[in-house]
Amino acid sequence: MTLKVFILVLIAEACSAGTHILFKHGVNTLEPGSMRSMRGYLRFVGSVLTNLSVWAGLLVVACGMAVWLLVLAHAELSLAFPLDSIQYIFILLASSLLLKERINRDRIAGTFFIIVGIVLVSLK
Repeated sequence: MTLKVFILVLIAEACSAGTHILFKHGVNTLEPGSMRSMRGYLRFVGSVLTNLSVWAGLLVVACGMAVWLLVLAHAELSLAFPLDSIQYIFILLASSLLLKERINRDRIAGTFFIIVGIVLVSLK
């Protein structure tokens, strides 16, 4: 894998993580309504559709998809797809730093094993 492809993977994965962070931020700003009725569900959907963070997340996912298509044009799918797991690392860090979520030892250990898997798949 070339450096160019690796950088594209990092950009695509950063976009993917950014999308999830924006979506989570968006729904965190909504009032939790009752999802037990159709009316409550529709109210929630309406709130989501008018949330700026959700729309920003949709824009970021579109950009990330464009970059991911560039990755697929330059790398084998059997190599590129496992690298898609890099987003787990980005999510772990971003959820802690930006969303102030707590990270426990199990999450760190799991992410470590993902990193080991990425390295093993990436080696030729």
